[in-house]
Amino acid sequence: MTTRIRYRPAATRAALAPLLAMLAAAGCGRADATPAETAGWGRAELVSQETGNGATPSVFSTAGGDRVLAWVAAPGGGEAGRLHVSVTPAGGAAPLPTTTIADPIGPISAHGEAPPQIAGDSAGRLYVMYSVGKVIPGRRFPASALRVVRSEDRGRTWSAPITINDTGELGEFGGHNFHNLVTGPDGVVYATWLDSRTGSSGVWMSRSRDGGRSWEPNRPIYTDPTCPCCRTAIAAGANGELYVAWRAILPGDVRDVVVMRSGDGGRTWDAPVRPREDGWVFPGCPHAGPSLRLGPDGAVHVAWWTGKEQEAGVYYARSVDRGRTWAAQPIGVGERSTPAHVQLAVLDSSRVLVAWDDGLSAMPRILVRRSTDGRTFGAPEVLSDSGVAATYPVPVVRGDSVTIAWSQMTEPAHREHLVEDAKMKDPKAAKGLPRVGQSEIFVRTGALLGAP
Repeated sequence: MTTRIRYRPAATRAALAPLLAMLAAAGCGRADATPAETAGWGRAELVSQETGNGATPSVFSTAGGDRVLAWVAAPGGGEAGRLHVSVTPAGGAAPLPTTTIADPIGPISAHGEAPPQIAGDSAGRLYVMYSVGKVIPGRRFPASALRVVRSEDRGRTWSAPITINDTGELGEFGGHNFHNLVTGPDGVVYATWLDSRTGSSGVWMSRSRDGGRSWEPNRPIYTDPTCPCCRTAIAAGANGELYVAWRAILPGDVRDVVVMRSGDGGRTWDAPVRPREDGWVFPGCPHAGPSLRLGPDGAVHVAWWTGKEQEAGVYYARSVDRGRTWAAQPIGVGERSTPAHVQLAVLDSSRVLVAWDDGLSAMPRILVRRSTDGRTFGAPEVLSDSGVAATYPVPVVRGDSVTIAWSQMTEPAHREHLVEDAKMKDPKAAKGLPRVGQSEIFVRTGALLGAP
């Protein structure tokens, strides 16, 4: 059963053809990995069969243990994206009827690097932030608006969507995308995104102090050159402590990930710090942003991808001094790698999981590595089946288990997708709204990340 909600109007990643060509030998350096069946994982479960297709998943666990899964689907796999939210209550209860939201101002974007983002608070409120796209004649890339819906009853009913960005070149539409969302312990909701309203890309933020009903005026928190198509990441701690990560453009066209801290709820910020000086020089955007988590002990965890030759792939770093210094280590690297999309799950100071779509293989596959001491990681484990393209994993810890959701399509469909991306090599080519295509959403659940 699907509950469909339509509101009356109230007022996949972009092309990387040059990089893909450069990394044509991505099949080299493939890491050995343990099949999921022998590593304590349950069977992969198709969860988007009700919507016929699905892309860009996001997964969240509430304070009460409910699992919230969101994704974008579209009739016929086209561009008319709608948001779907499925809530599975804690304690083994049956999932609630899936909620479907068709936004009144346009189609919800099925962009893998800008998926719906879920947050929640201790009072049981839930929030989902997403991007709505609009094709503008004469503009190469679609304009976008950032929207949010909220639930006051643990996902049973949802509000009408409102816009978070307060201005755009075209009304509420403009260069607002690659967003993230988090709720602090005090219930304040924070949103970050990349914004080009001033003419170049920068990191912007807003916050809500009234349960998502209204949002403060947007303001930039970083205006130096910023890679325009790599998602932001945000984590919130006690007493207004915030961390934000993104991919900066440093002198010499170096595209490295940086982390920045605020101790006062985002009013002022320390200087950004690189968790590792990758030194990756690339005159383009890889569409691969960082993942950021804050542990209960105050340790800051970040994971990211770099295309630096001879050192290309996924890295993880940890800071125990509020982001001033970092201990970084490789998670899955090789001579060359196509962009990998990495996400973190952190339970406590010891138990950490890194999930990513393998850029060292000819076909992307979902890999995870788990740590039980916060410093060393076990061997890679493969969660997706062979012969398919599996991308954009998102993990969440729920009770005594960890769940990974991802997008998946057949190998022929993936090859077709790459061909379409390659057409954007032409600087005069206009990019339309992203299609869902033949993608589907799978989830897999495994044992908790070892003993504490």
